[in-house]
Amino acid sequence: MIELFLFLFTGIIGFVTLVLMLRFYKSNPFCNFFLILVISIVSIRFFIHGSYNLGLQTILKPDRGLYSILFLIVVPSSYLYYKNLIFQINTINYKDLKHLIFIVFLFLINSIDGLRNSFIFYFGSFTNFFLILMFLVFYLTLIFKVLSKNIWFQKTILLNKNHFKLIKNWTIYFFTIHVLSSFAVLASLYIEIKSGHILSGKSMAIFLLFFWLFLFFKILISPEILYGLPILNKTLLRFNDSLLEKNEILKPIPNNWILEANGKKIDQDQKLKEKITKNITSYIQQVDKLSLEEHIFRNQKTSQNNIAEKLGVPTSHIVYLFKYHSKISFSEYRMQSRIQDAIELINDGFLNNETFESLAFTTGFSSYNPFFIAFKKITSFSPQDYLKVNKI
Repeated sequence: MIELFLFLFTGIIGFVTLVLMLRFYKSNPFCNFFLILVISIVSIRFFIHGSYNLGLQTILKPDRGLYSILFLIVVPSSYLYYKNLIFQINTINYKDLKHLIFIVFLFLINSIDGLRNSFIFYFGSFTNFFLILMFLVFYLTLIFKVLSKNIWFQKTILLNKNHFKLIKNWTIYFFTIHVLSSFAVLASLYIEIKSGHILSGKSMAIFLLFFWLFLFFKILISPEILYGLPILNKTLLRFNDSLLEKNEILKPIPNNWILEANGKKIDQDQKLKEKITKNITSYIQQVDKLSLEEHIFRNQKTSQNNIAEKLGVPTSHIVYLFKYHSKISFSEYRMQSRIQDAIELINDGFLNNETFESLAFTTGFSSYNPFFIAFKKITSFSPQDYLKVNKI
């Protein structure tokens, strides 16, 4: 009875972990779609097993071995999670569906009588055992290769050293869970074959339960994994060798405009120059007003076309302005404007009731990651460092 309650408890903890992860899904590179899928499948499996055997439900029956095959989706999903974590790809590629081919094949040959009795299954349940063994070995090898090459034995660390260490420790922990779970599944299948039971991989499920329960608690007590980059950066802040001094202040954003353009560079646009030279000062003032007062760059899609439309001038005039009368490109100007906007919002107490992710979206960034990079690039401080100094 205690074992059944543990299954139910683990499933519930998995659902709690899943809900909290989904809250910060967009801003968290540790938490991509495939990790969500893995946690979902494992949590559902444990919940169904515990609730059914305790008599809490009769609809979903975990004793049907055939449907246990579908839980193998966890294996390729884990590989895709590691791959996307390393290369920071947070979108679903339909080519990834090829990783489901084996699972669909195994499900079909076990569900269709004609296939189940064919030469493919000459050795019966042992054929299933062998196929699943090869499947697990194949993906564990793939995972080991991608992690060892890009994280575990990486000599050149491009990320923050402590950030890199956190990722490395997390992947080692998670991969260990995968290896132990694979051994438990294979041991379960072997025991079920020897005893003549329907193959379901649940004979050693109690060990799987503890492996995943530890994983859920690892995620819950590690905010750098669960809550996304804002908390991750606070964690990293604790490792900093030198803390900010009270008198450190942000470097002001410089004046980026040039009233007199270099004549040598402007020959090809001579005709355009003649038309708008007298309006340059006015254009500069109006663009700065749109940026600083009307906050036009809070719209993620704001372009030079939008600026021209607001000012009621041809787009070529704005292109000319940034090409010959700005020390920086339009994209850099837009980034600086958004960071200036963010600083003003922080100083006005925006973060008293809102999160850093919300600040990023409000100022026009697509997610927290590019906001953090831009803030650090322009001010030399992270948003968390600036907020900390601002509160002192």
